[in-house]
Amino acid sequence: MLQDLKTRLGGLAALAVGVALGWYFVLGPLDEARRGVPEINYSLKIFLIVPLCLIFGAAFLVMGSRLSYRDEERKTLTLTGWILFGLIALATAAGFWWFKEQFSAFGYM
Repeated sequence: MLQDLKTRLGGLAALAVGVALGWYFVLGPLDEARRGVPEINYSLKIFLIVPLCLIFGAAFLVMGSRLSYRDEERKTLTLTGWILFGLIALATAAGFWWFKEQFSAFGYM
């Protein structure tokens, strides 16, 4: 019971980190683009880190310690783990595409 609560709180913390990172490192540069700043810097890594935090955070918040995404004995991912990482890959690609489209709409290349 206590371990399940810790896992769910960890998921909530991961969600909070994902939202904070997305707010600062994704929406911040987009706001700069909206204001017409001549040079904008952003990191490509954030497009992987934010979906990772959000998807695993949501999974741990909902499932708690019942989430078995890895096989500890064989040190491999389970089907659930592969599905989660597939969702992360899709969210990463979609997020970056959306970000680049927004930049193009503001006149940046």
